[in-house]
Amino acid sequence: MDRKYIFLAILSLLNASDSRKCPDDCRCYENLERKYTVCELGGLKQIPTTDMESDTQVLIISAPRDKPNYLNIGRIFLKFSDIREIRIVHSNLPAIGDSSFWPGDKLLLLDLSHNNITILRDTDFNGLENLQVLNLSYNHISGIPSAPFRLLKSLKTLSLGNNRLRGLVPRSFYLLPELEVLDLGGNPLKDIDPEYMKDVKPLRKLVLAGCQLTRLHSLIYQQLPNLEELDLRNNKFKFFSPEEFRYLKRLRVLRLDGNSLTVIVDKTFDGHNLDHLGLSGNRIHRITPCTFCNTSIKELDLSNNSLISLNADVLAPLVPSLSSLNISHNPLNPRVIAAVLKLLYRLEKLNIAGMGLTQLSDDTLSKNRNLRHLNASENKFSNVSYKLLAPLKALQLLDLSKNNLKWLYPKLLEQLSNATDLSVLHLENNPWLCQECHIVPLLTWNSTLNRCEFGQECPRCAQPPSLADRILQTLQMEDLQPCAVSLTQPIVLPATSNIGVVIAVTIIIILLLIVVIAVVLYRQQGAVYYTHEEERNHDYSFDPCFNRNGGDKRLAFINMDRIEEAPEDRQIRSNIR
Repeated sequence: MDRKYIFLAILSLLNASDSRKCPDDCRCYENLERKYTVCELGGLKQIPTTDMESDTQVLIISAPRDKPNYLNIGRIFLKFSDIREIRIVHSNLPAIGDSSFWPGDKLLLLDLSHNNITILRDTDFNGLENLQVLNLSYNHISGIPSAPFRLLKSLKTLSLGNNRLRGLVPRSFYLLPELEVLDLGGNPLKDIDPEYMKDVKPLRKLVLAGCQLTRLHSLIYQQLPNLEELDLRNNKFKFFSPEEFRYLKRLRVLRLDGNSLTVIVDKTFDGHNLDHLGLSGNRIHRITPCTFCNTSIKELDLSNNSLISLNADVLAPLVPSLSSLNISHNPLNPRVIAAVLKLLYRLEKLNIAGMGLTQLSDDTLSKNRNLRHLNASENKFSNVSYKLLAPLKALQLLDLSKNNLKWLYPKLLEQLSNATDLSVLHLENNPWLCQECHIVPLLTWNSTLNRCEFGQECPRCAQPPSLADRILQTLQMEDLQPCAVSLTQPIVLPATSNIGVVIAVTIIIILLLIVVIAVVLYRQQGAVYYTHEEERNHDYSFDPCFNRNGGDKRLAFINMDRIEEAPEDRQIRSNIR
């Protein structure tokens, strides 16, 4: 009986329309909880309430960009006493209007985002005492009166983001005792008077992203004792003082991304237990030694900064808590990365993308046995050592896309096959060399990870030209060209290659030493030879009678043992005698 009920419910969801009264070009259906009217084809000039069932509970009106709606509201919902949600977006609404949603006592969500609303009046929300969510983002609101939302006693979420507000007014949020989420992001506020925030003490989340702020007065923090999430992204903050956020005792999420920070000073986050700290997209080149003293952080994002050095000791206070680290797109060298990772043994997620890495030592991840997600994309790896990934027994996601991979070693593929938890492997956007001796191990790798699903980016051949841009998954063995020289084994890993270079250099040095020694010995031997020759010439004397007669001396052969005279000299000597 239960299965039949579920089946019928699914059928009702799939039906574009039913026997109920429904406006043209709209869909009307009923699911397990509510009755829907959905008009998303565009081109509407008025809201089709006259053709809707009075017990409609959810109304959704939108339009594509090329076929916009041009709507007004007015008091058109009088007969819809059971309506719970109204979403009228991308419809060029110029204003809300006095009591437009009356009676509205059951309305919980009102979304009027992406319209042309320019002004607000306190009478716009008459009858909406039970409204919990109001979204007015992406309009053209440039000013608000005092206490415009005072009738919304149950309001929990208010979004005024991406409007044209240049400032707030006293009691802007008066009589909102249940307000937990306030979004003012994307407005050119530049500064906020603490006096205007004193009515939002219950607030748990405050969004001030993209508001051109250079500072926030500490009194604002003091007036938000319940704040758990603060979003200050994409502003103009250059500096935060020590213990800047000390009054936000319940803070769990702090987003400071996209500012102009260069240095994070000691004890900036002193005493906080954060689930997430975002510091990406700044200009940070230095983090002082005690930045994270007395701090607990689960997720730390330092990506897209100017860090050329990062002392592992700086992160030491975070060792017990840190589970996710993003240091991508920083010019850190492999030795620094290895030192940091050996300290952070509790990491579960690591992002080292876009760091220009060509290799990492085999023991870099030796301590990170809990790592589940590893993003090493956008680097210059030509291959990956199986020893590097060997400690990662719990790995679930590995991203090696956008590197210089031309093939993968069989040992690495075997290791990935044995990683039972690995479910996502990204290998796309690499220059794969689709020749027989290079790509066969990857093509014959029997793993579901090697299959490219529909809609995903797929690994493609870069070479040879005849197979360029072919998806690896579609290749057959007969498509592959043989290599000019068959490789009996893959090119050695970078670490092994370095050892080979060292050995070769050592051999060359030894050979040079041998040559030098041989030359020195040879020269010494020649010196001895010439010395003996002088001694022998000094001891040898010609016959005086021979010399007096003007006979000239002729030596035919000289060696170390004797000096022989020429034959004609011997004849002359014999005649004299």
